[in-house]
Amino acid sequence: MFVVICTLGFNNIFLVQANLTSSIPPKVTAPKINVNATVIQVDGEFQVNVDAEYQMHTVYGLGDSYVTQNWGFGLMVDPSPYVTVTVTQDTLEAHYPIPLNASNISVQINGHETEWWQDKGKFHIFGENIPQINWTISSVPRDFSVRVHYEEPISRTTKDYDYLGDYAFTLPLYGRYGCSLLSYPLYDWIGYPPVEYNIQIQSTIPNITVYSINNRGTLNELNATSLDGTIKTTFTSESGETTVVQGGVAFFNSPLEDKTTFPNILVIGVSIIIIVAVALAFRIKKSKTNAS
Repeated sequence: MFVVICTLGFNNIFLVQANLTSSIPPKVTAPKINVNATVIQVDGEFQVNVDAEYQMHTVYGLGDSYVTQNWGFGLMVDPSPYVTVTVTQDTLEAHYPIPLNASNISVQINGHETEWWQDKGKFHIFGENIPQINWTISSVPRDFSVRVHYEEPISRTTKDYDYLGDYAFTLPLYGRYGCSLLSYPLYDWIGYPPVEYNIQIQSTIPNITVYSINNRGTLNELNATSLDGTIKTTFTSESGETTVVQGGVAFFNSPLEDKTTFPNILVIGVSIIIIVAVALAFRIKKSKTNAS
């Protein structure tokens, strides 16, 4: 799937054509995605720490040629609906959606820390426009891994979704690659279904339900297994426009802390009463013994 991020005027067609035909970046995909999310409580508030790992594969690298739709590259001089392009660049620019209020963000390429920055673009998912971060990869390998870490405060669900749980957090997974040319389309990492998604959520909070989100905004509940406080979900996206997975969302209810603290207070109070009663009974018995 290609996404055009700039509309070109007719007067610029020939100029753009010259630039684009000499500036074609590699095309990559992510056949496997592993996500580990840990839900914790900090000062009474919920937080999720996320590590998302993408196993990337370069489908078309430097020097490779492939056929693509004509409109996606601005090659409008050629009237045919498809054109053959050749990869002439060895650099990729990533556009990666990141949740609102995310902190401690880091990006690693093949285990090495990579500098990132935030652009002005937005990504729409689950009724929100969330920000994006960028980084570049030069000398693009045929196979490589991308790992993104961030920490996100968990907020309450909106009224439209509160029937699914008190709290929710999103896992946007729909990164894109392209190049720095504004007229060049950004193509999705997940452009060659099926893609295998493995999501693990570690938490002591029971009854966390995980849903996938497709490009129509539809929630699809995922089958999950639970073991030792870890919820595991595995699913595979299918081909077709309506089944492209953009991310996941997890819902859960707040644990009832008041119910856990109240019994403790009751037990302590009853224990004190018993101790005082025993002490008084012993004192009364001793007084009677001395009197006799």
